[in-house]
Amino acid sequence: MPSKLAVDNVVSKLPGVHSARIVYDESGEMVEIHVLADITKPAKQLVRDIETAIYASTGIKIDRKIVSIAQISLDSNDEDEAVVRPYQKEEVQGYNFQLTSLETRATTRRLDITVVLDYDGKELEGSSIVDVGDDEKYMAIVESTVAAIREVIPSFRIEFIEKLEYGMTEIVMAVGSSLVNGKRKREAGARLCKKDSLNDFALVVLEIINKI
Repeated sequence: MPSKLAVDNVVSKLPGVHSARIVYDESGEMVEIHVLADITKPAKQLVRDIETAIYASTGIKIDRKIVSIAQISLDSNDEDEAVVRPYQKEEVQGYNFQLTSLETRATTRRLDITVVLDYDGKELEGSSIVDVGDDEKYMAIVESTVAAIREVIPSFRIEFIEKLEYGMTEIVMAVGSSLVNGKRKREAGARLCKKDSLNDFALVVLEIINKI
């Protein structure tokens, strides 16, 4: 069986792919493939390329459904004009969660984070607490956003989230899932991180849930 690193390298070196993370189960079988790519190719073509590359290099035929792709364009020099285009594998229901506010309150020992969402006129609130010195306080924002969403969709969760470096820019990429018709449906999202903006971590979560 080829090494996990070898498979990661095959996918990462495909034209248009900026980074790839492959999740394996206990038996070593690929169960999730998360890819951040540019928009030079249609997402469906990129999925076929990934399937072909893995089969050609390893002899393993994957199920296309395990591939999640987020596409990002940096055609503009202005980060605010950059575009993120997540791959949609099928029609979505079209939830409409909107970020109303994100509030942080710091004391000498802890940081309280409260996220308020609007869902069709209904106010939803989620909160989380983190040590004030924790460098990964963005996870508390994600937890707060998920907690608010779960008031409406209890099965929703974030399965993967990571900050990536792309040149001088930071990108947050995430994968979330929820039960749809009794089956867990997964979607990916990605956003460019503006300087000192914590909102992006809440917004990438909303991007995902609004596609499920």
